[in-house]
Amino acid sequence: MSEFLNRHNMLWEGSRMFLPEHRAALLQRKQDEEAFIPPQLDEDQLVEMNRLLMEAVDGDFPLLVRYVNRRRPCEWCGFVQKINPHERWIRLANGRETTTIPFSDIYGMEKATDRDDV
Repeated sequence: MSEFLNRHNMLWEGSRMFLPEHRAALLQRKQDEEAFIPPQLDEDQLVEMNRLLMEAVDGDFPLLVRYVNRRRPCEWCGFVQKINPHERWIRLANGRETTTIPFSDIYGMEKATDRDDV
């Protein structure tokens, strides 16, 4: 018997297959398990973040903003360039780079100078 046919195991090994629907479902399940769920903010945390944001605009100091982007936690450090309360986003500038972050994605904020590693 040739090596190709001598499989030394189960009957169905030669006819393995994966349906595209099953593959898509498994990939979706894996992404759901790896998704980052930000903590729910209470009223005091929202007030503190609002105060810090207003101080950053007036005081012109950088902020470290923690937010969710594509189900992953992200951080961005920069100066507040613009706040749009109607469309609910802020724009931060960091040198030549800028980013726009929706309010709904933000789960943390602090002064960048308060960090120990800066």
